[in-house]
Amino acid sequence: MMRAIAAFGRHDLRTIRRDSLMIVVLVGPFLYAAAMWLVPALTDFAATRWDFDLVPYYSLIITPFPILGPPLLLGALLGFQLLDDKDQNTLTALRVTPVPPAVYPAYRAVSTIVLTTVTVVAALALTGLASAEVVAKSAAVGLVGGLVAVICGLLMAAFPRNKVEGIAIMRVIGLVMAVPPLLPFFFLDSPWQLAFGIIPPYWPARAFWSAMDGGAFWPYILGGLAYNSALALVLLRVLGRRFG
Repeated sequence: MMRAIAAFGRHDLRTIRRDSLMIVVLVGPFLYAAAMWLVPALTDFAATRWDFDLVPYYSLIITPFPILGPPLLLGALLGFQLLDDKDQNTLTALRVTPVPPAVYPAYRAVSTIVLTTVTVVAALALTGLASAEVVAKSAAVGLVGGLVAVICGLLMAAFPRNKVEGIAIMRVIGLVMAVPPLLPFFFLDSPWQLAFGIIPPYWPARAFWSAMDGGAFWPYILGGLAYNSALALVLLRVLGRRFG
């Protein structure tokens, strides 16, 4: 099994090196994080020009980039890889090997979760806008974000018939998953904001806001792990039937 996983990893590395788009996807979150270096200057400008303090809104400003950016981008990368696997009949070929059928999808899911978690932590640290304590807590946030990436990748791969349709679906996923989780920060300061929990990225976003505010963020971590894991398992079964 370990030899199979190592072979899968070597294959992915060769694929990424050949595809410049995949390299851009991997580098993207760090470019977004570097853009956050402009926020302190914007904060000083807003304070001087309009007497407006941006600091209380840092969590909102950061969220679309280091927190939700990596799950969406790495989810797209996962989706492209799965569509390639579908075109190349990878899963069909694996059925005649000694590798258990569950190993390959598990490898895809776990590697995406690990990569997303590391990217979220590193990108948030790169912004310079979060304390060391918040950066440490972001490991749990990134873990929930990794499940979001898996969900995005499975959605992108399970339903389209080709890569063109996959790109169209990913655009829709980006709009639905990146924008609505931010709305309760502005408009709902009540238990009703949990209604947004039906959208997977709500959980890492809400956990991050609580971490930035010094509040209890573990309830959102646990809720996100439970809900997003269940959704990922359902989509994994759908994908298995479509690929079969």
